[in-house]
Amino acid sequence: MNTPASFHGRYLSLVRQIEHTFRVIDWKYGDVELWPLARMDLYLDMFWQETNSSPPPERTFPFRLGSCLARPLINRWRSRTDLIHYRARPERAGAVFLGDGVSLDRIDGAWQDRFGEALIAALEKQGTQTFVMQSGYLNRLPWKRRTFAANRIEAAGWLKSQRYRFPLELPDHAEVLLALAKNGCSAPSLSQTALARRARLLCGTAAEFERLLEIIQPTLAFVVTYYAGLGPAFALACRRQGILCVDLQHCPQDGAHKAYTWFAVPPNGYKMLPAIFWNWTRRDCDNIQSWAGRLAQPWHRGFHGGHLQIRRFIEDVQARRNASPENAIEVDARGNFQREILVALQPIPGNRQIWDALAAQVEESPVTWRWWIRRHPASLPRQDAEFGRLLSLRGPNIVIDGASELALPALLGRMDVVLSLASGASAEAAMFGIPALFLSAAAQDYFAGMIARGEARIIEAGDAIKEISGLHARKTGKLASAPWDDLNVTLVRLRTIAVDYAGLCRTQSYPGSPLLAT
Repeated sequence: MNTPASFHGRYLSLVRQIEHTFRVIDWKYGDVELWPLARMDLYLDMFWQETNSSPPPERTFPFRLGSCLARPLINRWRSRTDLIHYRARPERAGAVFLGDGVSLDRIDGAWQDRFGEALIAALEKQGTQTFVMQSGYLNRLPWKRRTFAANRIEAAGWLKSQRYRFPLELPDHAEVLLALAKNGCSAPSLSQTALARRARLLCGTAAEFERLLEIIQPTLAFVVTYYAGLGPAFALACRRQGILCVDLQHCPQDGAHKAYTWFAVPPNGYKMLPAIFWNWTRRDCDNIQSWAGRLAQPWHRGFHGGHLQIRRFIEDVQARRNASPENAIEVDARGNFQREILVALQPIPGNRQIWDALAAQVEESPVTWRWWIRRHPASLPRQDAEFGRLLSLRGPNIVIDGASELALPALLGRMDVVLSLASGASAEAAMFGIPALFLSAAAQDYFAGMIARGEARIIEAGDAIKEISGLHARKTGKLASAPWDDLNVTLVRLRTIAVDYAGLCRTQSYPGSPLLAT
């Protein structure tokens, strides 16, 4: 058996062992299963340990209390330049959408959700309005659509959580911690105190989402990044209300993602997991079904809906060409450059040596090669130091700021190759038939499938020129295939599933929802 090259690989190995050996599916706070929360927090614990860093310090109770109480006023103040899109109160809508506040693109001067926009627009054309929410703290304005700041739910949920005192049940808890310690893993998030605190916050936030959903009364609910931030509480609230919750795939899975591969699931599924996992590829859909299909009832299922951002990009390009064929901008236009190279940055600590080696290769490369050096959409300015000399490079064949301003599909339409440590952009590049070169051995733990299929390989950063020179002739810039149904047909399928799911939820008894009753 190959030894995992990264903490990610070790994590998957550990959770497989834990779920097969210990009764973690019975960890509960009241009637809410805790293992999905603990599982994700364990991943962060291992990340901090691997990178020899620590999470941001928790704010003091008085500061947190004041911030939560003042949140509506703070939101309005931050939205003062975009009040036309500021949604202060919930309203009836046929669908509800919760974004993660990070998966956003700035198009024509306004921010829109990278994966939700295509669905929201399609629903709108069908006459179904969507109540749009975004997580985060309104750092990216203006919005394209009227948007409700979901941090209000987070603040109200934290205030409500202070009152919860449900029983904590953790069978085999000591044995799990011992197994982790034997594997050199410190897991402070799995202490009883930390689990109880997380569970209280989940319950409080879910209760607030339930109140919101009772006003909106949607048939469909969509979420991006279900496993982080407000996602688990939103999915739990949807389950309790009998609303079909659909997680929209936002990054590659390839059977190795921490949140999409489960080795043990309770008979009725996990309440804080979505009912539907919208997948880019049939391979990802089959992976979901490999564990969800073992349930007696379809509490969770994979759904092959395709890549929503790429789908919308292709449709927009085609619409521009149809409207003005003589002036249509070809997304695969390359100018006079022999090679177009996308460097997808990831602000992962401890890799400056790799980035500096790549910077040297950029400087030595032919002037007929153009380098697009693109920051990760979630990257912060203070993280630029992680990339060593790379972001200080200048030249007529080096594009840095412009590389981050274009949507990823627009860039991929031009590229010959994608370089990264282990970026998800590589999987999206594969959809365009573009090869990926990984600069970190850790990529084997994330993208073993891609590597096995010949869509990518791992190289040394110092060999970048040699490896790129050896690539075949440039690609066409066209999507290799679009194996997905018409979006209108897809939404009809989801509505049918939503009716059946609501009936399935009625078979479970939620007496007055203990979250709302408390």
